[in-house]
Amino acid sequence: MRGKRFPDKTDWLSFFEKMPHGGFEKDMPVEYQDLTFRFENQEERFVVSMSLAMQEFTLKVVRKKTEAVLGIYDFKTVQHVEIKKDRKGEKELLLIIDHHDRFITTIEITFLPSFCLMVKEHFSGE
Repeated sequence: MRGKRFPDKTDWLSFFEKMPHGGFEKDMPVEYQDLTFRFENQEERFVVSMSLAMQEFTLKVVRKKTEAVLGIYDFKTVQHVEIKKDRKGEKELLLIIDHHDRFITTIEITFLPSFCLMVKEHFSGE
């Protein structure tokens, strides 16, 4: 968890390959903006909403074929967001949630080539 806590504007544009709904606010750091990105893969549609200054990250996943909601994931204590993979056909994020006790929770979200969400709890060693 070295370096910056959240990706910057350029990183988000590269990852999502589009502007957020409503665009970016000029002269304001990205972590202080409310951002919503809508995008899809072959099977699912995604809506990612972030308010990183408030440590909030929400993901809604809908199956395109049936319009069934596959999941709504709403995290309120996101300490760190890292782009793990940002290549053509491979998109993956890592969220780190610190509960200020002896454990840290990580959420690995793969958007491409297919959707997968893994939640892991780790002993922090303190």
